[in-house]
Amino acid sequence: MSRTATPRRTESFTAARRLLEGARRIVITTHVQPDGDGLGSEVALARWLVSEGKDVTILNPNPTPRRLTFFEEIAPVEAYQAARAAQVLTSVDLLVVLDISVPNRLGPLEAAVREHRPPILIIDHHAGACAIEGLDVRDEQAAATAEILYRMFRAWEAEIDPPIATALYAAIAYDTGGFRYANPRAGTHEIAADLLRRGADMTLVHRHLFESMSPARVRLLAHVLSTFELSAGGGVAWAKLPRAILQGFGAEPDDVDGAVEALRAIQGVVVAIVAREVHEGATKISFRSRGDADVNAFARQFGGGGHRNASGAYFEEPLDRVVARVIPAALTTFDPVAG
Repeated sequence: MSRTATPRRTESFTAARRLLEGARRIVITTHVQPDGDGLGSEVALARWLVSEGKDVTILNPNPTPRRLTFFEEIAPVEAYQAARAAQVLTSVDLLVVLDISVPNRLGPLEAAVREHRPPILIIDHHAGACAIEGLDVRDEQAAATAEILYRMFRAWEAEIDPPIATALYAAIAYDTGGFRYANPRAGTHEIAADLLRRGADMTLVHRHLFESMSPARVRLLAHVLSTFELSAGGGVAWAKLPRAILQGFGAEPDDVDGAVEALRAIQGVVVAIVAREVHEGATKISFRSRGDADVNAFARQFGGGGHRNASGAYFEEPLDRVVARVIPAALTTFDPVAG
């Protein structure tokens, strides 16, 4: 069904199970601006751990985006508050970090984690070395962190009930764009099929992920599609979003990801870029690409990263200054690809 586990992977799965079994109080978290893979993996793991008698808290750096709140019907999710973070991390036996391997992606939780120094289990599928101290369970070939978690459950002979199957299926569907991107392999589809057999609610997942755009998301998308620019002979599409625009539409960061995906879908576009102003003096850029255009390598030049075809970078610089630096660099890097 899933690909055969290597001895090294089997060993890491066993070590992870040992950590979880030895902990009574467990906190689960993911990256800033949690996405469908992070949230789906969190609630799936939390539901299973609760069935094993564990005291589990999901504590994230930011609130759950509007269109992803259906995950909270599977397991409760809390957003960061300083006092609450200190309370749970003071008494925690194990912190499980999902879908990231670098501490600054923990956002406001990073300082609390450094202060309390709990034992940490990291489960991630992003490229690059793990920069968080702990047991690192990684598969860079996995289409989603939830794909790794599924394999762990199967190796542990854990029960995957319909809500867990739905969470894992949704997480994989999210990170593969509904299985449209280049990252899913044959094994990914086999896992999805098995999750459907186990009761995953495909209709619910696709309705929430791909067929429930908020008015704010639609207005933001309309704005981006009416203001974007094409460069490199039509191979690079880019747009910038001042904070005033985002606030005017009532848009969330998750809505920006939808906008950059829309730019990538334009015929002839190889690389799509959307830069948004986080606050005065800070900018987040999202990169998407097709085929061999490696935006992960490009984002790493600016301290960011992610995947070959989907990455991002954060800058403590004003929006216009970042755009003036990044867009010319992108044109230099990807013009030959686009051509």
